[in-house]
Amino acid sequence: MRWVRSVHKMKLGVWCFGFLLMFQAFGGRAAEAETHGQAITELQPLPGGITLPVAMGRTLRAGKTRPGTAFQVKTTQRVPVSETAYLKRGAVVRGEVVASDAGDGSALHPSTLTIRFTQLSYGGRTVPLMTRAVAIANLMVVDDTFLPATGSTDRGNSNPASWTTRQVGGDEVARSGWVGPVVGSGTRTVGSADYYGVYSLPAKLEGANGALVPRAMGVFSTTAEGLYGFDQGAQLSSSGGLITITDPKGRAVIRNGDHLLLEVVAGR
Repeated sequence: MRWVRSVHKMKLGVWCFGFLLMFQAFGGRAAEAETHGQAITELQPLPGGITLPVAMGRTLRAGKTRPGTAFQVKTTQRVPVSETAYLKRGAVVRGEVVASDAGDGSALHPSTLTIRFTQLSYGGRTVPLMTRAVAIANLMVVDDTFLPATGSTDRGNSNPASWTTRQVGGDEVARSGWVGPVVGSGTRTVGSADYYGVYSLPAKLEGANGALVPRAMGVFSTTAEGLYGFDQGAQLSSSGGLITITDPKGRAVIRNGDHLLLEVVAGR
């Protein structure tokens, strides 16, 4: 896996270098495009339907990582939580490993890794949390979302603030000064992007009096579902707060650098 980490660092380094070059030029314009109200000052339990795009900070490997192991992930972008408020990037989501079985390489006894997230911490406060995993993307697939989309004329453009990029799952983000539409199949506008993140069109939240709130997408498409960049035959299932990856041929694993799109489940 050494070559994988090297390529990952190289791609990320190129993107970060371009990002830093354009920060001063476009930061002001992006700030003017802010559309999600103000950062919350006091964390409350989140309503069902809020999405939390997060990145892993360690590797969890079936059969090696023990059940009961605690870990944490952090949100990768601004997360709207109501029509007028948002969480800043870097909110901490705490989880634990529930089951870890290496399996025997067969469909009858596949490798299985089960985790769950139980707490959200932000601004010095912690609230209980239950989530389901909408999608999980391998770090190499994630890296590709920070580069100009294949076939895009932006391949010759050194300005990442105005690249057209492709999300995990297929949506394209057509930025100009970090701001632009998210385009799905049939050139339909399915969301928007700004300096602080990528969002779906506003959707109703559970138990929030019909509030319409954009969902934070991170690197994912609005239609993303399941596993991306994992072994062929690996599957994702998620219910009751449990998130399970099964792999009948290899080792079920979530790697440092993988991204998850979590959705808050109401009723906890």
